[in-house]
Amino acid sequence: MKTRGSILLEVLLATAVFAFAGVVVLGVVEGSVSDGARAARRSLAMDVARSELSRMEAGIPTDSQEDHTVAGLRVESRMEPSDFPGLALAVVEVYDEQTDGRGDVTTSDPPRLAVLRQLLRGDSGGGSERPEVSR
Repeated sequence: MKTRGSILLEVLLATAVFAFAGVVVLGVVEGSVSDGARAARRSLAMDVARSELSRMEAGIPTDSQEDHTVAGLRVESRMEPSDFPGLALAVVEVYDEQTDGRGDVTTSDPPRLAVLRQLLRGDSGGGSERPEVSR
């Protein structure tokens, strides 16, 4: 009789350990999948920022920006004066506009996914003169 009770206890304990291990593994897999999705979103944001920086460097106007926007991403670009004569600092920032609860709850600002800064030949910030492109 004692053996039957101990075998039942061993089976119950093994089942509990197996179930706990399964829950831990599922939690790790879920975290990995969400991290992969975030990494893919950041990679897309960097590609969009590089494209916008290339447009700025080539002097292509951004009036028709809606043609190259990516759903859920907001791109902000500007030219700032730099400390170097004849050069302007191009800044491109990409924000995540998706509403999936990842934003900052206190400020309701969307998270910034990518920032690129590069010195370009140009008018040092905001004029209508097209920046020169070095070849």
